[in-house]
Amino acid sequence: MATEALGQAGYAGEDIIRVFFAIWPDAAVRKQLLEMASGLQRNSGCTGRRMKAENIHLTLVFVGNVDHDGLEALCHAAEGIARTGRPSFELVIQETGYWKRNRIAYAALHEIPPALKELVGQLGKAIEAIGYSMEARAYKPHITLMRDAVCPALHRQIEPVVWEVREWLLVRSEQTREGVVYSPVGRWLLGTPE
Repeated sequence: MATEALGQAGYAGEDIIRVFFAIWPDAAVRKQLLEMASGLQRNSGCTGRRMKAENIHLTLVFVGNVDHDGLEALCHAAEGIARTGRPSFELVIQETGYWKRNRIAYAALHEIPPALKELVGQLGKAIEAIGYSMEARAYKPHITLMRDAVCPALHRQIEPVVWEVREWLLVRSEQTREGVVYSPVGRWLLGTPE
């Protein structure tokens, strides 16, 4: 599988950066997700901050703060996973929901595809092997649509959005005055479905 590890180019020399593994939607899926967020405000009475278009993603594994050596180790681990020939896969987003405690309105899947579970599992094992820990709670894939949200009870079926996942990324998260900025540090392509 083709790989693009940006390594130091995406690092810029700081001592510590905050990173996570994720998948990013293409322009068509991103547009549908933005329309979904607008629909939550119009049709469901949700209020809050809609995600910026460029920040919409699905987190695979959150790593946290890493130094330069940690970043290199993560890229190396990801290379090893990419060499196993991970297949591309399809996500079908079929529902919206609201987590009152976190004040997040989100889109989600009815079922987690086996290829997504396997990729998350491999990433988890790889990062634990190099000294980072996985979150203890069960993996619940979701796409945040709104933050600081207040919604009436929201858990509903929606018109399915089909997302063809063809790559995964290691992403840097940086807090700026304009808000959070995400920058790819590494990118790994997925193969064709098995």
